Amino acid sequence: MSHERKGGTGIRREGRELALKLLYREEVTGIEDGPIPDIDEARTEALAFADEIVAGVRARHEEIDRLIGEASEHWEIPRMGAVDRTVLRIGAFELLCVPGNPVGVVINEAVEIARKYSSNEGSRFVNGVLDHIAHAVRDGS
Repeated sequence: MSHERKGGTGIRREGRELALKLLYREEVTGIEDGPIPDIDEARTEALAFADEIVAGVRARHEEIDRLIGEASEHWEIPRMGAVDRTVLRIGAFELLCVPGNPVGVVINEAVEIARKYSSNEGSRFVNGVLDHIAHAVRDGS
């Protein structure tokens, strides 16, 4: 069974994007209720991964934001764009709590999602911050 969808989007990428949409909406509106956007079109495995990410980011929000703040020189979290901030939270959660995901994969996925939903500048920022976090939490592995 293939985990790829047309356009080459794998289940985990789909899950990350679903989590981004929900966490971004919560970030902008302050409301934590409601279904994940695009839930009707999502695969079961992607929804499960999105749920894991969302629950983890919510549960470890303070720790994740502290890591992001320490890793992003001269940038306070409230000054970051909401998309970049949300992508960073997802990537930081994966680096902290999903040790089976290789550092390079976590960072690359976050960069690609930032490029898609933010900008090239945002993707470079995400890359640098997550690289710092990876060295802090995984000893650079």
